Amino acid sequence: MQGQAAGRLALPCQHCLHIGPVDRPRPSRHDAAMSPGVAASAVAALQGGSMKYLYAGDADFQHQSFLELRPIAVWTQLLGELSWLASLLLAHTHQQIDLANALLLSLIMLAGTLLSLNAGHRHTLLLGMLLNLCGLALGFRLSMLFVTDTSLWATSIAVCITLTMAPVFQSSYCFLLASGCVWGILLQGTLEDRRLWQQDSLIALLTIATQASGLTLNILFRRLRLRGYHLRRDLEALAFQDALTGIDNRRSLLEKLQAWYPAQHGHFLMVDIDDFKSVNDDFGHEAGDQVLQQVARQLSGHPDVALCGRLGGEEFGLFTRLLDSQRVSELASQLIHRVNTCSVEQRRLSISIGIVHMDGRIGLSAALRQADTALYQAKHRGKNGFVLALSCSHPPQPHTLAQAG
Repeated sequence: MQGQAAGRLALPCQHCLHIGPVDRPRPSRHDAAMSPGVAASAVAALQGGSMKYLYAGDADFQHQSFLELRPIAVWTQLLGELSWLASLLLAHTHQQIDLANALLLSLIMLAGTLLSLNAGHRHTLLLGMLLNLCGLALGFRLSMLFVTDTSLWATSIAVCITLTMAPVFQSSYCFLLASGCVWGILLQGTLEDRRLWQQDSLIALLTIATQASGLTLNILFRRLRLRGYHLRRDLEALAFQDALTGIDNRRSLLEKLQAWYPAQHGHFLMVDIDDFKSVNDDFGHEAGDQVLQQVARQLSGHPDVALCGRLGGEEFGLFTRLLDSQRVSELASQLIHRVNTCSVEQRRLSISIGIVHMDGRIGLSAALRQADTALYQAKHRGKNGFVLALSCSHPPQPHTLAQAG
Protein backbone atom coordinates (compact mmCIF):
# COMPACT_ATOMS: atom_id res chain seq x y z
CA MET A 1 0.00 0.00 0.00
CA GLN A 2 2.77 2.45 0.79
CA GLY A 3 4.19 2.07 -2.70
CA GLN A 4 0.96 3.42 -4.16
CA ALA A 5 0.69 6.44 -1.89
CA ALA A 6 2.13 8.97 -4.32
CA GLY A 7 -0.23 7.99 -7.10
CA ARG A 8 -3.21 8.23 -4.82
CA LEU A 9 -2.28 11.59 -3.33
CA ALA A 10 -1.87 13.06 -6.81
CA LEU A 11 -5.54 12.44 -7.60
CA PRO A 12 -8.13 15.24 -7.26
CA CYS A 13 -9.07 15.87 -3.67
CA GLN A 14 -12.17 14.10 -2.34
CA HIS A 15 -14.55 15.00 0.42
CA CYS A 16 -14.33 12.04 2.71
CA LEU A 17 -16.44 10.92 5.59
CA HIS A 18 -14.51 8.48 7.77
CA ILE A 19 -16.59 6.22 9.92
CA GLY A 20 -15.22 3.61 12.25
CA PRO A 21 -15.53 -0.08 11.80
CA VAL A 22 -17.06 -1.84 13.85
CA ASP A 23 -24.66 -12.97 8.75
CA ARG A 24 -26.37 -15.64 5.79
CA PRO A 25 -25.04 -17.35 2.67
CA ARG A 26 -24.63 -15.50 -0.54
CA PRO A 27 -27.33 -16.23 -3.16
CA SER A 28 -26.31 -18.41 -6.09
CA ARG A 29 -25.70 -16.66 -9.40
CA HIS A 30 -26.20 -19.68 -11.55
CA ASP A 31 -27.76 -18.42 -14.82
CA ALA A 32 -28.61 -21.67 -16.57
CA ALA A 33 -32.32 -22.38 -16.16
CA MET A 34 -34.13 -25.42 -17.54
CA SER A 35 -37.00 -24.73 -19.95
CA PRO A 36 -40.45 -25.55 -18.50
CA GLY A 37 -41.91 -28.90 -19.52
CA VAL A 38 -45.24 -29.15 -21.30
CA ALA A 39 -45.83 -32.91 -21.29
CA ALA A 40 -47.67 -35.24 -18.99
CA SER A 41 -46.07 -36.50 -15.81
CA ALA A 42 -45.17 -39.84 -17.37
CA VAL A 43 -43.25 -38.17 -20.16
CA ALA A 44 -41.61 -35.81 -17.69
CA ALA A 45 -40.49 -38.79 -15.65
CA LEU A 46 -39.14 -40.43 -18.79
CA GLN A 47 -37.00 -37.44 -19.66
CA GLY A 48 -36.11 -36.83 -16.04
CA GLY A 49 -34.60 -40.29 -15.89
CA SER A 50 -32.52 -39.62 -18.97
CA MET A 51 -30.89 -36.64 -17.31
CA LYS A 52 -29.04 -38.83 -14.82
CA TYR A 53 -26.31 -39.33 -17.43
CA LEU A 54 -25.46 -35.64 -17.21
CA TYR A 55 -25.64 -33.22 -14.29
CA ALA A 56 -27.68 -30.34 -12.90
CA GLY A 57 -26.36 -27.82 -15.45
CA ASP A 58 -27.57 -29.91 -18.38
CA ALA A 59 -29.64 -27.08 -19.89
CA ASP A 60 -26.52 -25.03 -20.59
CA PHE A 61 -24.80 -28.09 -22.06
CA GLN A 62 -27.73 -28.70 -24.41
CA HIS A 63 -27.75 -25.06 -25.46
CA GLN A 64 -24.08 -25.24 -26.43
CA SER A 65 -24.76 -28.43 -28.41
CA PHE A 66 -27.58 -26.70 -30.29
CA LEU A 67 -25.28 -23.86 -31.32
CA GLU A 68 -22.68 -26.29 -32.64
CA LEU A 69 -25.18 -28.38 -34.63
CA ARG A 70 -27.35 -25.57 -35.99
CA PRO A 71 -25.33 -24.94 -39.22
CA ILE A 72 -25.37 -28.66 -40.00
CA ALA A 73 -29.12 -28.78 -39.47
CA VAL A 74 -29.79 -26.05 -42.04
CA TRP A 75 -27.92 -27.84 -44.82
CA THR A 76 -29.28 -31.28 -44.00
CA GLN A 77 -32.82 -29.94 -44.03
CA LEU A 78 -32.32 -28.54 -47.53
CA LEU A 79 -30.63 -31.74 -48.72
CA GLY A 80 -33.37 -33.91 -47.28
CA GLU A 81 -36.18 -31.96 -48.94
CA LEU A 82 -34.42 -31.99 -52.32
CA SER A 83 -33.74 -35.71 -52.08
CA TRP A 84 -37.39 -36.43 -51.32
CA LEU A 85 -38.51 -34.42 -54.36
CA ALA A 86 -35.94 -36.22 -56.50
CA SER A 87 -37.14 -39.61 -55.28
CA LEU A 88 -40.70 -38.79 -56.34
CA LEU A 89 -39.58 -37.59 -59.77
CA LEU A 90 -37.37 -40.63 -60.40
CA ALA A 91 -39.76 -43.25 -59.02
CA HIS A 92 -41.07 -45.68 -61.67
CA THR A 93 -43.73 -47.57 -59.73
CA HIS A 94 -46.56 -46.71 -57.39
CA GLN A 95 -44.87 -48.87 -54.78
CA GLN A 96 -41.78 -46.66 -54.81
CA ILE A 97 -43.90 -43.51 -54.62
CA ASP A 98 -45.89 -44.92 -51.71
CA LEU A 99 -42.70 -45.84 -49.92
CA ALA A 100 -41.24 -42.37 -50.44
CA ASN A 101 -44.37 -40.79 -49.00
CA ALA A 102 -44.36 -43.28 -46.13
CA LEU A 103 -40.77 -42.38 -45.28
CA LEU A 104 -41.51 -38.68 -45.29
CA LEU A 105 -44.66 -39.26 -43.24
CA SER A 106 -42.63 -41.24 -40.73
CA LEU A 107 -40.27 -38.32 -40.24
CA ILE A 108 -43.17 -35.89 -39.86
CA MET A 109 -44.86 -38.13 -37.29
CA LEU A 110 -41.56 -38.63 -35.53
CA ALA A 111 -41.00 -34.89 -35.32
CA GLY A 112 -44.53 -34.23 -34.09
CA THR A 113 -44.32 -36.93 -31.43
CA LEU A 114 -40.93 -35.96 -30.09
CA LEU A 115 -41.44 -32.19 -30.24
CA SER A 116 -44.46 -32.57 -27.97
CA LEU A 117 -42.48 -34.32 -25.25
CA ASN A 118 -40.73 -31.41 -23.61
CA ALA A 119 -40.01 -27.82 -24.57
CA GLY A 120 -36.47 -28.15 -23.25
CA HIS A 121 -35.67 -30.85 -25.82
CA ARG A 122 -37.41 -29.24 -28.79
CA HIS A 123 -34.31 -28.10 -30.61
CA THR A 124 -32.44 -31.32 -30.00
CA LEU A 125 -35.24 -33.43 -31.40
CA LEU A 126 -35.72 -31.11 -34.36
CA LEU A 127 -32.05 -31.44 -35.22
CA GLY A 128 -32.38 -35.20 -34.98
CA MET A 129 -35.21 -35.14 -37.50
CA LEU A 130 -33.24 -32.95 -39.89
CA LEU A 131 -30.16 -35.15 -39.74
CA ASN A 132 -32.41 -38.12 -40.39
CA LEU A 133 -33.30 -36.50 -43.70
CA CYS A 134 -29.63 -36.55 -44.63
CA GLY A 135 -29.55 -40.30 -44.14
CA LEU A 136 -32.83 -40.58 -46.01
CA ALA A 137 -31.26 -38.86 -49.03
CA LEU A 138 -28.38 -41.33 -49.20
CA GLY A 139 -30.67 -44.29 -48.67
CA PHE A 140 -33.03 -43.22 -51.42
CA ARG A 141 -30.28 -42.75 -53.97
CA LEU A 142 -28.65 -46.11 -53.30
CA SER A 143 -31.94 -47.96 -53.07
CA MET A 144 -33.36 -46.55 -56.29
CA LEU A 145 -30.23 -47.41 -58.26
CA PHE A 146 -29.49 -50.89 -57.01
CA VAL A 147 -32.43 -52.32 -55.05
CA THR A 148 -35.96 -53.26 -56.10
CA ASP A 149 -36.91 -55.33 -53.05
CA THR A 150 -39.26 -53.25 -50.90
CA SER A 151 -38.21 -54.90 -47.65
CA LEU A 152 -34.56 -54.17 -48.36
CA TRP A 153 -35.53 -50.60 -49.17
CA ALA A 154 -37.13 -50.19 -45.79
CA THR A 155 -34.44 -51.89 -43.73
CA SER A 156 -31.52 -50.18 -45.47
CA ILE A 157 -33.05 -46.74 -45.03
CA ALA A 158 -34.03 -47.50 -41.43
CA VAL A 159 -30.44 -48.51 -40.66
CA CYS A 160 -29.13 -45.34 -42.30
CA ILE A 161 -31.59 -43.11 -40.45
CA THR A 162 -30.94 -44.76 -37.08
CA LEU A 163 -27.16 -44.46 -37.28
CA THR A 164 -27.37 -40.91 -38.64
CA MET A 165 -29.57 -39.55 -35.88
CA ALA A 166 -27.77 -41.42 -33.07
CA PRO A 167 -25.12 -38.74 -32.33
CA VAL A 168 -27.67 -35.91 -32.21
CA PHE A 169 -30.06 -36.78 -29.40
CA GLN A 170 -29.07 -35.71 -25.90
CA SER A 171 -31.26 -38.37 -24.27
CA SER A 172 -30.87 -42.10 -24.89
CA TYR A 173 -34.55 -42.62 -24.12
CA CYS A 174 -35.57 -40.12 -26.78
CA PHE A 175 -33.20 -41.72 -29.27
CA LEU A 176 -34.66 -45.19 -28.70
CA LEU A 177 -38.18 -43.80 -29.05
CA ALA A 178 -37.27 -42.00 -32.26
CA SER A 179 -35.54 -44.95 -33.87
CA GLY A 180 -38.35 -47.25 -32.79
CA CYS A 181 -40.87 -45.02 -34.54
CA VAL A 182 -38.78 -45.04 -37.71
CA TRP A 183 -38.42 -48.81 -37.76
CA GLY A 184 -42.07 -49.40 -36.93
CA ILE A 185 -43.46 -47.12 -39.61
CA LEU A 186 -41.03 -48.26 -42.31
CA LEU A 187 -41.63 -51.95 -41.73
CA GLN A 188 -45.37 -51.37 -41.48
CA GLY A 189 -45.26 -49.94 -44.99
CA THR A 190 -43.76 -53.17 -46.35
CA LEU A 191 -46.03 -55.74 -44.73
CA GLU A 192 -47.84 -56.34 -48.01
CA ASP A 193 -44.64 -57.84 -49.38
CA ARG A 194 -44.82 -61.50 -48.30
CA ARG A 195 -41.09 -61.90 -48.81
CA LEU A 196 -40.62 -59.80 -45.69
CA TRP A 197 -42.08 -62.59 -43.59
CA GLN A 198 -39.54 -64.99 -45.01
CA GLN A 199 -36.73 -62.70 -43.90
CA ASP A 200 -38.07 -61.84 -40.44
CA SER A 201 -35.16 -63.47 -38.61
CA LEU A 202 -32.59 -61.51 -40.59
CA ILE A 203 -34.50 -58.26 -40.18
CA ALA A 204 -34.94 -58.84 -36.45
CA LEU A 205 -31.21 -59.44 -36.07
CA LEU A 206 -30.45 -56.36 -38.15
CA THR A 207 -32.85 -54.30 -36.04
CA ILE A 208 -31.22 -55.34 -32.78
CA ALA A 209 -27.70 -54.76 -34.14
CA THR A 210 -28.63 -51.35 -35.51
CA GLN A 211 -30.33 -50.23 -32.30
CA ALA A 212 -27.36 -51.39 -30.23
CA SER A 213 -24.91 -49.61 -32.53
CA GLY A 214 -27.01 -46.47 -32.54
CA LEU A 215 -27.30 -46.46 -28.75
CA THR A 216 -23.53 -46.89 -28.46
CA LEU A 217 -22.97 -43.97 -30.82
CA ASN A 218 -25.49 -41.87 -28.92
CA ILE A 219 -23.78 -42.43 -25.57
CA LEU A 220 -20.29 -42.01 -27.05
CA PHE A 221 -21.03 -38.73 -28.82
CA ARG A 222 -22.90 -37.36 -25.81
CA ARG A 223 -19.95 -38.14 -23.57
CA LEU A 224 -17.57 -36.52 -26.06
CA ARG A 225 -19.71 -33.38 -26.18
CA LEU A 226 -19.96 -33.34 -22.41
CA ARG A 227 -16.20 -33.70 -22.06
CA GLY A 228 -15.64 -30.82 -24.46
CA TYR A 229 -18.20 -28.80 -22.55
CA HIS A 230 -16.37 -29.41 -19.27
CA LEU A 231 -13.07 -28.41 -20.87
CA ARG A 232 -14.59 -25.14 -22.10
CA ARG A 233 -16.04 -24.46 -18.67
CA ASP A 234 -12.65 -25.11 -17.07
CA LEU A 235 -11.00 -22.68 -19.49
CA GLU A 236 -13.66 -20.08 -18.70
CA ALA A 237 -13.03 -20.60 -15.00
CA LEU A 238 -9.32 -20.04 -15.51
CA ALA A 239 -10.03 -16.87 -17.48
CA PHE A 240 -12.66 -15.36 -15.19
CA GLN A 241 -12.17 -16.95 -11.77
CA ASP A 242 -9.43 -16.51 -9.22
CA ALA A 243 -7.88 -19.95 -8.79
CA LEU A 244 -6.90 -19.44 -5.14
CA THR A 245 -10.08 -17.96 -3.67
CA GLY A 246 -12.72 -19.19 -6.12
CA ILE A 247 -14.27 -15.73 -6.57
CA ASP A 248 -14.17 -13.52 -9.67
CA ASN A 249 -10.78 -12.32 -10.80
CA ARG A 250 -10.04 -8.72 -11.77
CA ARG A 251 -11.04 -9.19 -15.40
CA SER A 252 -14.37 -10.79 -14.58
CA LEU A 253 -15.22 -8.26 -11.88
CA LEU A 254 -14.49 -5.25 -14.08
CA GLU A 255 -16.44 -6.72 -17.00
CA LYS A 256 -19.47 -7.26 -14.78
CA LEU A 257 -19.18 -3.74 -13.39
CA GLN A 258 -19.03 -2.33 -16.92
CA ALA A 259 -22.16 -4.30 -17.81
CA TRP A 260 -24.04 -3.07 -14.73
CA TYR A 261 -22.87 0.53 -14.45
CA PRO A 262 -24.20 3.20 -14.85
CA ALA A 263 -27.63 1.53 -15.26
CA GLN A 264 -27.23 -0.12 -11.85
CA HIS A 265 -26.46 2.26 -8.97
CA GLY A 266 -24.90 1.36 -5.65
CA HIS A 267 -21.57 1.52 -3.84
CA PHE A 268 -18.18 0.06 -4.68
CA LEU A 269 -15.95 -1.11 -1.83
CA MET A 270 -12.22 -1.56 -2.32
CA VAL A 271 -10.80 -3.80 0.41
CA ASP A 272 -7.19 -4.36 1.41
CA ILE A 273 -5.89 -6.82 4.01
CA ASP A 274 -3.91 -5.04 6.70
CA ASP A 275 -0.28 -6.08 7.25
CA PHE A 276 -0.53 -8.90 4.72
CA LYS A 277 3.18 -8.71 3.90
CA SER A 278 4.10 -9.36 7.52
CA VAL A 279 1.94 -12.49 7.50
CA ASN A 280 3.86 -13.81 4.51
CA ASP A 281 7.19 -12.88 6.06
CA ASP A 282 6.43 -14.36 9.48
CA PHE A 283 4.46 -17.50 8.59
CA GLY A 284 5.18 -18.19 4.92
CA HIS A 285 3.19 -17.99 1.71
CA GLU A 286 1.00 -20.94 2.62
CA ALA A 287 -0.34 -18.98 5.57
CA GLY A 288 -0.81 -16.00 3.25
CA ASP A 289 -2.91 -18.14 0.92
CA GLN A 290 -5.07 -19.19 3.86
CA VAL A 291 -5.58 -15.55 4.78
CA LEU A 292 -6.71 -14.70 1.25
CA GLN A 293 -9.13 -17.62 1.23
CA GLN A 294 -10.61 -16.73 4.62
CA VAL A 295 -11.08 -13.08 3.72
CA ALA A 296 -12.61 -13.92 0.34
CA ARG A 297 -15.04 -16.29 2.03
CA GLN A 298 -16.13 -13.67 4.55
CA LEU A 299 -16.51 -10.90 1.98
CA SER A 300 -18.38 -12.90 -0.66
CA GLY A 301 -20.61 -14.57 1.92
CA HIS A 302 -22.40 -11.39 2.97
CA PRO A 303 -25.96 -11.25 1.54
CA ASP A 304 -25.72 -7.55 0.63
CA VAL A 305 -22.65 -8.10 -1.57
CA ALA A 306 -23.79 -8.45 -5.20
CA LEU A 307 -20.32 -8.76 -6.75
CA CYS A 308 -17.04 -9.81 -5.19
CA GLY A 309 -13.70 -10.23 -6.90
CA ARG A 310 -10.00 -10.24 -6.23
CA LEU A 311 -8.33 -7.25 -7.84
CA GLY A 312 -4.83 -8.56 -7.26
CA GLY A 313 -2.52 -9.33 -4.36
CA GLU A 314 -4.37 -8.68 -1.12
CA GLU A 315 -6.92 -6.27 -2.66
CA PHE A 316 -10.56 -7.13 -3.26
CA GLY A 317 -13.41 -5.29 -4.94
CA LEU A 318 -17.06 -5.47 -3.90
CA PHE A 319 -20.24 -3.98 -5.30
CA THR A 320 -23.45 -3.57 -3.34
CA ARG A 321 -26.81 -2.30 -4.55
CA LEU A 322 -27.35 -0.47 -1.27
CA LEU A 323 -27.91 3.23 -1.95
CA ASP A 324 -28.18 4.68 1.55
CA SER A 325 -24.80 5.71 2.93
CA GLN A 326 -25.78 4.71 6.46
CA ARG A 327 -26.62 1.17 5.37
CA VAL A 328 -23.38 0.98 3.41
CA SER A 329 -21.49 2.07 6.52
CA GLU A 330 -23.19 -0.70 8.46
CA LEU A 331 -22.22 -3.15 5.72
CA ALA A 332 -18.57 -2.07 5.93
CA SER A 333 -18.62 -2.45 9.71
CA GLN A 334 -20.09 -5.93 9.40
CA LEU A 335 -17.46 -6.95 6.87
CA ILE A 336 -14.67 -5.71 9.12
CA HIS A 337 -16.17 -7.57 12.07
CA ARG A 338 -16.48 -10.78 10.03
CA VAL A 339 -12.81 -10.61 9.04
CA ASN A 340 -11.79 -9.79 12.63
CA THR A 341 -13.20 -13.15 13.70
CA CYS A 342 -10.63 -14.89 11.47
CA SER A 343 -7.02 -15.50 12.40
CA VAL A 344 -3.89 -17.23 11.21
CA GLU A 345 -1.28 -18.55 13.63
CA GLN A 346 -3.24 -16.80 16.43
CA ARG A 347 -2.89 -13.44 14.68
CA ARG A 348 -6.20 -11.65 14.20
CA LEU A 349 -6.94 -10.45 10.68
CA SER A 350 -8.15 -6.98 9.79
CA ILE A 351 -9.03 -5.06 6.64
CA SER A 352 -9.32 -1.47 5.49
CA ILE A 353 -12.06 -0.37 3.11
CA GLY A 354 -12.48 2.53 0.71
CA ILE A 355 -16.04 3.18 -0.43
CA VAL A 356 -17.38 5.26 -3.31
CA HIS A 357 -20.98 6.00 -4.25
CA MET A 358 -21.62 4.93 -7.86
CA ASP A 359 -24.64 7.04 -8.79
CA GLY A 360 -24.04 7.37 -12.53
CA ARG A 361 -22.59 10.89 -12.31
CA ILE A 362 -19.01 9.72 -12.74
CA GLY A 363 -17.41 7.11 -14.92
CA LEU A 364 -16.34 3.70 -13.73
CA SER A 365 -12.62 4.51 -13.87
CA ALA A 366 -13.11 7.68 -11.84
CA ALA A 367 -15.18 5.81 -9.29
CA LEU A 368 -12.47 3.19 -8.86
CA ARG A 369 -9.84 5.89 -8.40
CA GLN A 370 -11.96 7.52 -5.70
CA ALA A 371 -12.37 4.19 -3.93
CA ASP A 372 -8.61 3.67 -4.14
CA THR A 373 -7.99 7.08 -2.62
CA ALA A 374 -10.48 6.41 0.17
CA LEU A 375 -8.77 3.09 0.86
CA TYR A 376 -5.41 4.80 1.20
CA GLN A 377 -6.89 7.28 3.66
CA ALA A 378 -8.39 4.43 5.69
CA LYS A 379 -4.93 2.86 5.85
CA HIS A 380 -3.33 6.15 6.78
CA ARG A 381 -5.80 6.73 9.63
CA GLY A 382 -5.01 3.56 11.51
CA LYS A 383 -6.27 0.58 9.46
CA ASN A 384 -9.13 -1.74 10.44
CA GLY A 385 -11.57 0.94 9.36
CA PHE A 386 -13.22 2.43 6.32
CA VAL A 387 -13.60 5.73 4.53
CA LEU A 388 -16.65 6.73 2.53
CA ALA A 389 -15.52 8.95 -0.34
CA LEU A 390 -18.04 11.39 -1.76
CA SER A 391 -17.85 12.57 -5.36
CA CYS A 392 -16.71 16.13 -6.02
CA SER A 393 -20.12 16.73 -7.61
CA HIS A 394 -21.63 16.49 -4.12
CA PRO A 395 -21.59 19.42 -1.69
CA PRO A 396 -18.84 19.27 0.92
CA GLN A 397 -19.55 16.96 3.83
CA PRO A 398 -18.14 17.32 7.33
CA HIS A 399 -15.21 15.06 8.12
CA THR A 400 -15.92 12.64 10.93
CA LEU A 401 -13.41 10.20 12.36
CA ALA A 402 -14.32 7.21 14.47
CA GLN A 403 -11.41 4.95 15.23
CA ALA A 404 -11.86 1.19 14.84
CA GLY A 405 -12.59 -0.70 17.96
